[in-house]
Amino acid sequence: MTSWRSGKRGRCTMMKNDDFNVREETQSIWRAIHGLGTDEEAIIQIVSSCNNAQRQEIKKEFTVLYQKDLIKEFKSELKIRFSPDFKQLLLALFQRPLVYDAVSLKGATKGLGTDERCLVEILLTRTAAEMQGIREEYSRKFKLSLEDDVADDTSGDFRKFTYTLSRGKRSPSSSVDADKARHVASQIYSTYTELRGTDQPRFDFIGLCCCEGFPQLRKIFEAYKEVTKSDINAFIEREFSGDVEEGLKWTVKCANSIPEFFAELLHKSMEGITTKHDILTRIVVSRSEIDLADIREIYEKKYGKSLINKVKSHATGGYKKLLVAIIQGNGEKDNQQITH
Repeated sequence: MTSWRSGKRGRCTMMKNDDFNVREETQSIWRAIHGLGTDEEAIIQIVSSCNNAQRQEIKKEFTVLYQKDLIKEFKSELKIRFSPDFKQLLLALFQRPLVYDAVSLKGATKGLGTDERCLVEILLTRTAAEMQGIREEYSRKFKLSLEDDVADDTSGDFRKFTYTLSRGKRSPSSSVDADKARHVASQIYSTYTELRGTDQPRFDFIGLCCCEGFPQLRKIFEAYKEVTKSDINAFIEREFSGDVEEGLKWTVKCANSIPEFFAELLHKSMEGITTKHDILTRIVVSRSEIDLADIREIYEKKYGKSLINKVKSHATGGYKKLLVAIIQGNGEKDNQQITH
């Protein structure tokens, strides 16, 4: 299994459909919307049979064939016939990934209160190249810079953490320098002990967590444990608090394995009585063409239950069917039928 440990991207569930015919699929979408009653299962089948780039083709072809905007048509139909969760999921799958991330980040910062976890989840797990694209889409769509919006909506150490992440400066390198890791680990230990209570500046641990590549960060955290005989999370708990403490702990998780990090978030989104559908939707959509197959596999190993069965027990109707179809993916023959 490829993973972030080897510096490679993972296995996706949604791939390009080699049998895709944009005109046929677009016409099928039209019939599904404008027939006698909306054909929910036909919509799910079409949407889950192709990747995002091919869904963008359907959107364009829909305008060419019918002089109508597919998303507006969906919104009109979904408002009447489908649940808000199904609507949110379907519309997300028809947004380009960078636009979806930009819109999600705007949602995390606008209005009263900040969705700190959404903010960190996205900013922490996107590559430098992805962050550059997100920043461009954010500026184009909202006429504001992402980093300014983040800075205006946060404060203290958490502002420093999220603002630095929003600039997308993380090293893309997958190489590891063991000597450098030991040196940095020693710097962290010495400056946070010897300089405690003085006016001398201490090592910029937040900056390190925002800019160093994950493979090197993992090596630094391992070296810190060798040097101090203490886990890096104990250091974080001692020196930081609140949202930035959680964000730095999430950084440690991502340095070890991004798919495992998302598996944990998915599990937490379905704990208790109330399912956090926004988190569930966002992760399934945003990771479907990156590493959702890895997340699915890790979830089963970690929690002893398949992710699909967990989703089936926490979602209903068309929302459940479409989630399951995306998690299963379009690369296997048995995925060509909707799972109920």
